Amino acid sequence: MNALILTSGGLIAAKILSAWLSTGNSVAALWIGSKNPRRFVRRDRALGIAAPSWSTSAMARQYNIPVRRNPKLSTWTKADTAILRLDADVLITAMTYQIVPEKILSQFSGRVVNFHPAVLPYYRGPNPRVGMILDGKADLYGGVTLHCLSRGIDKGDIIGVRKIPYDADRGFIHWEVGLARAAGGLVQTELHLYLNGTLRPCPQPAKAGSYRKVSRNEMTLSDGHSASRTKWLCDQFGVSGRLRLHSQRAKNYAVSHFIRQVGPRTFEAERIDKFTIEFDAADARVRVARRRIWTPLLRVVMYWFAIARTHRSAL
Repeated sequence: MNALILTSGGLIAAKILSAWLSTGNSVAALWIGSKNPRRFVRRDRALGIAAPSWSTSAMARQYNIPVRRNPKLSTWTKADTAILRLDADVLITAMTYQIVPEKILSQFSGRVVNFHPAVLPYYRGPNPRVGMILDGKADLYGGVTLHCLSRGIDKGDIIGVRKIPYDADRGFIHWEVGLARAAGGLVQTELHLYLNGTLRPCPQPAKAGSYRKVSRNEMTLSDGHSASRTKWLCDQFGVSGRLRLHSQRAKNYAVSHFIRQVGPRTFEAERIDKFTIEFDAADARVRVARRRIWTPLLRVVMYWFAIARTHRSAL
């Protein structure tokens, strides 16, 4: 089978692509959208150096798969023509913010699936992993769901589910690696059976589930957070690259990790240098580390170790 894959990249998408190719299928193209953040692309390329099978860009080069920054699908008048030229018979969406309109869904005659990084019907919507960690529910609803793509956001019939609870002690990167391995397993088993017509998807419960959208404020450090909450946020999300501090200078600074509690509140302005930021939390003065140019490289190293660790545990 020949698939068109819509994705923004990342580990989960990479393992989906790897598993799809390993089962004898082909990929007509990767469409990454016009608004795919360039930091995701840079991170994926850096990971391709250390672990090529965990990088969508590295595998695209290896298998000569065309990669396109496609226009917004809902307004792209020539999208159906572009898809016909690809001669793809399956559409796979994974880790993407692109909304697929009805006219494109109909082109694939039911062979349209999505991989959602949560146990549906819970935590529908964007950023479910961050949302469930913030809510303290990642141990219950952490996982990957393979479902049919429909007009409703993450409401299609479920083909398969793999539960991967979040372990706060091991952290976000270790969890992401586990989710990626689970997604690859879904490709090799449930997706294969579904496309062969031997597995029937199950409808999602009509009145169950939840939708979660993470606001920017939830991932922004401020003087409204206690020192312990500031440390917790840094411990959970610092390595993800999503955490920010909004300074009194009306500028956002990326934060990588918590350094220490300095002392009581000083009621003074924050102190910002090249490497750290010191500011008043709600109950103490704290110091955090700024994200620097080498931080993404450190993250790639952490991914590599997590990949190696989970590989050994799977043996």
